Amino acid sequence: MKVILVRHAETEWNVRGIIQGHSDSTLTPRGLRETSALLTALAASDYRVDCVYASPLGRAWQMGQNLAERFRCSLTAEPALKEQAFGEFEGVSSDLLIKQYPKDADALFELDAEFFPPGGESLAQATQRVMHFLHKLEATSHHQTICIVSHGHVSQGVLAILKEGVVDNFPRYAQPNASYSVFDLIHGKCTDVRWGIATHLLQLA
Repeated sequence: MKVILVRHAETEWNVRGIIQGHSDSTLTPRGLRETSALLTALAASDYRVDCVYASPLGRAWQMGQNLAERFRCSLTAEPALKEQAFGEFEGVSSDLLIKQYPKDADALFELDAEFFPPGGESLAQATQRVMHFLHKLEATSHHQTICIVSHGHVSQGVLAILKEGVVDNFPRYAQPNASYSVFDLIHGKCTDVRWGIATHLLQLA
């Protein structure tokens, strides 16, 4: 099974540096252009997506709707694809968190995938729920190519697992909004991982 992992497009909170998690905000005008650029790039590729699975959070769901329409395939909401839950840090700006709680900010964004934000979940937990969904889908689905739409931080954890087998080096797998990664999942084994593909966004700079 080939998997195309998409990050949602830019939101208002992305621009303002506000931590979103399970909270949500609307797409920016640039986010709408990013979506169009991604759709055009995927339409021009050789990928033939059989089904789209998307986080039900609005910013990801909107991307999922556009992808399903482009590929003329089904769209399924999948709660396992939600962003990491940041608990009490949701709605807080990253700059403020760094200023007031520098150790927590370092752990959350750079150092410790096992760190639990107050009232939230660790990146390791969030990553495992996505991986569990992928392995279950690979074992039960007859689709050859699927597209999943998720979020920035949890996707870092997933890509770290896919590339290295452990989540520890998640910061190196940061990727821009509306970028995508492609990998093959066969008998529970992941091969040929290409991540952070964003050449389609260069025209927007």
